[in-house]
Amino acid sequence: MSKTETPTDTITITINEESRDIFMSFGLLNELTTIVGDPSRVAAVHLDPELRETFLTALFAKRKKSGKIEENIDYDDLDISVEDVEKALTWSQEHVLSFFVRSFRNIQTVTEKYQEEVTSLTSSLAGSKTSASKKP
Repeated sequence: MSKTETPTDTITITINEESRDIFMSFGLLNELTTIVGDPSRVAAVHLDPELRETFLTALFAKRKKSGKIEENIDYDDLDISVEDVEKALTWSQEHVLSFFVRSFRNIQTVTEKYQEEVTSLTSSLAGSKTSASKKP
């Protein structure tokens, strides 16, 4: 299995005739993964108009380096090219998917690390006849 390459931390696009750097902070990534919900819905960001609007509104909000929103944007009042929207969507989707893949790998590693011990403990607990409280 090949390791996925993490996308660049920053993307530059033009919004309302101003060049804007968007930084993928943990705060922004966390918000985007919350909007998407799970990896199976990432592709829908391009296809579902309501999901895309919510995603882009979060993505284009002016933020501190930490990801905290300083100023929301009015989605209907954006002057941005289709190319920049597609570029930003693809870049952010790569971040979201990369996060999910890394998370799954970490879960797999931790599960494999403790699998034998957990199996041993759960089988010994299941075989135990003792009870914490006695019934009359």
